[in-house]
Amino acid sequence: MIFISGVHGVGKSYFCNKVKEKLSINTFSASELISEHKHAEFSRDKLIPDIDHNQQYLLMAIRDLNAVGSDYLLDGHFCLLNADGHVTRIPKDTFIALNPDAIVLLTEKPRTIAERRKKRDGVNHSTDSIHQFQEEEAIYAKEVAETLGIPLKVSAGADDLENTLDFVRETMRRVKDGW
Repeated sequence: MIFISGVHGVGKSYFCNKVKEKLSINTFSASELISEHKHAEFSRDKLIPDIDHNQQYLLMAIRDLNAVGSDYLLDGHFCLLNADGHVTRIPKDTFIALNPDAIVLLTEKPRTIAERRKKRDGVNHSTDSIHQFQEEEAIYAKEVAETLGIPLKVSAGADDLENTLDFVRETMRRVKDGW
């Protein structure tokens, strides 16, 4: 499994759809898996009151996926906005339990993300708050990758799509070869 991360509106779903289309690899959204197991939807403002509790639902879903034994991408986050709107790290134990083979961190210009969020969710976000959120996501992604001893690809937006697809392709090849 490759963990695809980034802030809300960075383009994780778009990227995962491109990977699925070009490489025929299954993709799953952490928030959708949590919602299915929890039987509850997330709000459009992306404020999450029970971040730690939700991770248990995610880990149950991943156990089910891993039992099937196929390769896949998991679209998720290293940080979320808590109920008060503060950037909050997801517990590192969650990522240790997920045990990804690699991490892709998608980044984009904060202005572009703000425009996407406004269009998609109808919510205004300042570019400063998006920048801070994206910075914390990047710092923590690097920490987790180092802790797990796995490769991290930081993608620099839409212009870096082909390089990022190559990283996914090469990682999946190495996983199949038992690296």
